[in-house]
Amino acid sequence: MNSLPANNPDWLVKKIIKMGGTISFYDFMNFALNDSINGYYGSGKAELGVRGDFVTSPSLSDDFAFLVGKQIEDWLIQFKNSFLSNQKLAVIEFGAGDGSFMSGLIKYFLEKNKNFLEGVSFVIIEPNEGMVEKQKNKLEEFLNLGIDILWKGLDEVEENNINGIVLANEVLDALPVERITFSKGKLLRQAVSVDKKSHKLYFDEMPITSELRKSIELAKSELGITIPPEDALEGWTAEWHIDNSKWLKAIYQKMNNGILLIIDYAKEARKYYTSKNFDGTIVSYENQKMTNNVLDSPGNCDLTSHVCIETLINDAETLGFDTVGITKQGEALLALGLAERLYGIQKEFKEDLSNALLRREALLRLVDPVCLGDFKWFVLKKFNEKKMNINSTCLR
Repeated sequence: MNSLPANNPDWLVKKIIKMGGTISFYDFMNFALNDSINGYYGSGKAELGVRGDFVTSPSLSDDFAFLVGKQIEDWLIQFKNSFLSNQKLAVIEFGAGDGSFMSGLIKYFLEKNKNFLEGVSFVIIEPNEGMVEKQKNKLEEFLNLGIDILWKGLDEVEENNINGIVLANEVLDALPVERITFSKGKLLRQAVSVDKKSHKLYFDEMPITSELRKSIELAKSELGITIPPEDALEGWTAEWHIDNSKWLKAIYQKMNNGILLIIDYAKEARKYYTSKNFDGTIVSYENQKMTNNVLDSPGNCDLTSHVCIETLINDAETLGFDTVGITKQGEALLALGLAERLYGIQKEFKEDLSNALLRREALLRLVDPVCLGDFKWFVLKKFNEKKMNINSTCLR
């Protein structure tokens, strides 16, 4: 990935200069997304949906939340029928975007199983205060109905306290990543520097930290990954998800009995850490346009990278999570009744062709194999009180 002329805001340039003129790519991504005043998510300027910078599955329509809701309801019923009958269960969404999924999920329960709401609390764990305001506006009607919706920091949740479901839809792809690069025969850490004269940002290099090296070497030995690839050319660069294990550990410690459902972009290690994947997967989105020039307009666009399937599962299982299964989103949603929902549109909008076509398009985008339909669903479980076999319709 070459450095290109970029629109670099003064706030970030000054921050980098204050830190010595060079920062790691990890820090650059963290500032660009999470700075509380200027970051894309931290400030709350992120715009999702067809009129925003990019679409997510929940932002297309409530259909996604209704289909996932069917699975969540089934899991919760299994918990109650097994050994959690007297406990209030939780549905926790981590990084809830603009609140579209939680809104759709609550609508699902109001329509399908209203009485079930009495035994469920809905919790949003949102690290960016700027997004909380959007979520509260989206969910105001349900708060006014007295539905139990809470916003918490993960540090506010007691250890072994969560009984229920934790959902992370397109969360890991936006966690800051390290970028490792093959330069002059050795592996280095990608950095971002400020040109002293023009104040433009450009890619640079710095030595790998001991923590990063240890993480890479551990994965290489446990998973048989070759990094860099034996035939890597000068400049080969890839992402390394240094925060995944920390994020998983935090959730594992808080969970008592439950399911963690992760939905995200993901690649197999053999496709991720290969010489053919020369520049990694990191891209930015703004106004529905994707670009590889991720140094351009930091703070005004989303930055995202694919997750590596094997390293994510290894991190989870090392902590103690059990893997229930992995599937593609298209297959999961079809198993949960997307085809039937598609057929139902014909009856529901018999006299409204325009709305019928819009709903149909939104549903088909959810299973489009070149986009959202190729997202991976990771179903992980942890049970302290009783070993439990979980039936998951989405994995059939």
